[in-house]
Amino acid sequence: MRLQTTLTSKVTSLALSAVMAAGLATQLFASAPTQPGKIEVKAIRGQVTSFIPGGTPAPLKAGTMLSPGSTIKTGKDSAADLFLGKNVGSIRIEENSTLSIDKLTVTDTGADSVVDTQLNLSEGTILANVNKLSAASKYEIKVPNGVAGIRGTRLLASANSYFVLLDGAMVYVHVPPGGNPTPYTLQAPPPVYFSPLEGVKHAPMDLVENVEKRFKEGPGGTVQATGRTTAATLPETYVSPGTGK
Repeated sequence: MRLQTTLTSKVTSLALSAVMAAGLATQLFASAPTQPGKIEVKAIRGQVTSFIPGGTPAPLKAGTMLSPGSTIKTGKDSAADLFLGKNVGSIRIEENSTLSIDKLTVTDTGADSVVDTQLNLSEGTILANVNKLSAASKYEIKVPNGVAGIRGTRLLASANSYFVLLDGAMVYVHVPPGGNPTPYTLQAPPPVYFSPLEGVKHAPMDLVENVEKRFKEGPGGTVQATGRTTAATLPETYVSPGTGK
């Protein structure tokens, strides 16, 4: 009886310690300072504008610092390279595209940096070079018919729900008009792509080469997660493996 009482007391003590530790971790995270992230415009080609909700679109120039909540719109034969900080990475907004940076925050927990990145791609295409994120971080790309959760990766994302993943991992939840949400998991290498008609498929070599080339060419050169670029030219138009358009 005494042994059972002693064991029960130890188990209870351990459980209370675990609960207290979890509560302390939650309290530390909750009290950690959260700051809005900064978006630096690294390079511009052609006609690119930006605006905030309720604001008037204005021409965007290289070197401009944008705030979360900004929407960037590119015209024909135009593109913009954005650096979202060392904890997030870089993106390239290709021609005829509209991207809203709905949320970008950084929380310093003392042990690591937790970032919350939420992008809304309503039209067009982006290239993203995402740094390796901490376990508690979130990086999402919303498109009209779904949302993608990204881990450290290089990918092409299109508003018509086409994704090409060169490396890394992502989960895309596709919501077809009038249909039910369906999750798809993509992991690379080898490179893969997703299309609403075909699902997840291995990317053919010509598609991989096309996307790799577009990472290297553009208004600011190679899209690097560090924000550094090298000079190059505007990339050619992407052809979807699913539609041929």
